[in-house]
Amino acid sequence: MLAIEPDYKNLLPPIQLRRMSKVVKMGIAAAKNALLDAEISSPDIIITGTGYGCLADTEAFLQKMISQNESLLTPTSFIQSTHNTVSGQIALLLTCHGHNFTYVQRGLSFEFALQESMLWLAENEQLQVLTGGIDEMTNHTFDIISRFGSYKNENETYDTDAKGSIAGEGAHLFVISAQKTERSYAELVDLKICHTENISSALHEFLQQNSLSLEDIDYCLIGTNGDARYDSIIRQNMNPLTHSTFIDFKKWSGEYPTASSFAFALACNLCYTASIPSDGKNKDHKPKNVLIYNHYKNQSHSFILLRAL
Repeated sequence: MLAIEPDYKNLLPPIQLRRMSKVVKMGIAAAKNALLDAEISSPDIIITGTGYGCLADTEAFLQKMISQNESLLTPTSFIQSTHNTVSGQIALLLTCHGHNFTYVQRGLSFEFALQESMLWLAENEQLQVLTGGIDEMTNHTFDIISRFGSYKNENETYDTDAKGSIAGEGAHLFVISAQKTERSYAELVDLKICHTENISSALHEFLQQNSLSLEDIDYCLIGTNGDARYDSIIRQNMNPLTHSTFIDFKKWSGEYPTASSFAFALACNLCYTASIPSDGKNKDHKPKNVLIYNHYKNQSHSFILLRAL
């Protein structure tokens, strides 16, 4: 699944656009939209997460190494291929000289970025933090990852009972702060990252820490990705949430390391408007507590708890 890109001409000067790769354009567009929505000109801190980094520029640099026999190489593609390129370009465009950090932690890259953002806000309630997840997919990378059985065959869909998932990409950035404003979508209550086989027990512990019961969770955005090797286990982990409505968010986003940032955006909109993309209509009641449960190959797991304001 390719990301639905906006009209960049409304966000960036055409001269700058010609020099930017796809992932940089997506990241800057997501940052600008987040800042416009929050009605601020520049954040104090930028913290992002990415699993793949700038794949297109990395491939361009490696191809030049081969074609030019590792000689007479220009450094431009190499400089733009680093994982922190997007957050750096955002900072340059916004003239943000504050703390700028990019996490590269496979399928938990966004969660670690969000975790540090929460730590900063715990120390200084006046900060405005721009945080999120950014990843792109290219044809070469898709072909390489497909060799390991990570993606379904061309004739298979998300609902096909087979190994592999549907590849995806996206850029989702958010402005978070300790202060509630008229532009606030939801409250970020807590975050938990765990590496355990007993996920049901970890869920109970997580909810107890936040003075909640299983019945208090209205919606659960679950990270099932269509892979027959993991989906039944992931659903079984959430069996205790018998009163919750489940949303398979990866059927819309596809699978990529920071897909949980898409779920975060979906959950924020769900708390704010009480609607989901499947029908686009308001529900009879606004959800109070929304849980995001994601995993990386059933090895690393994360819970993100949001509350409607």
